[in-house]
Amino acid sequence: MRAHAHHDAFTAPENPEPALPDAAAPRPPVPPDDIAVRHFLSAVHEALQIPRPAWPACRRRYLKLLERRAVVARASIGRLLADPASTALDYTSEGDHIRQAIADMPADARRHRTG
Repeated sequence: MRAHAHHDAFTAPENPEPALPDAAAPRPPVPPDDIAVRHFLSAVHEALQIPRPAWPACRRRYLKLLERRAVVARASIGRLLADPASTALDYTSEGDHIRQAIADMPADARRHRTG
């Protein structure tokens, strides 16, 4: 399993934009029944699927939260794309990483009381 540094919900990774492979380079197709890829895509979807705010006053919080979640998902996607030898274990690990990172974030943009 490939190790990557853990980042809390408030900090961006040191290198948020890894070099991506040439888009024209041939890549093997991902089988639609590949469980690891489906797990990863489900985690990305979960990260980006938050309810739109019901009130205009919540829009700014919504956009900030969506951006924080997108940074996590984009970093995972970048790590997988940057390594052409990514395995099913890498996809599973990245999916788990996304879910762990967003678990520390609010589920929506409403104001949440603490304590």
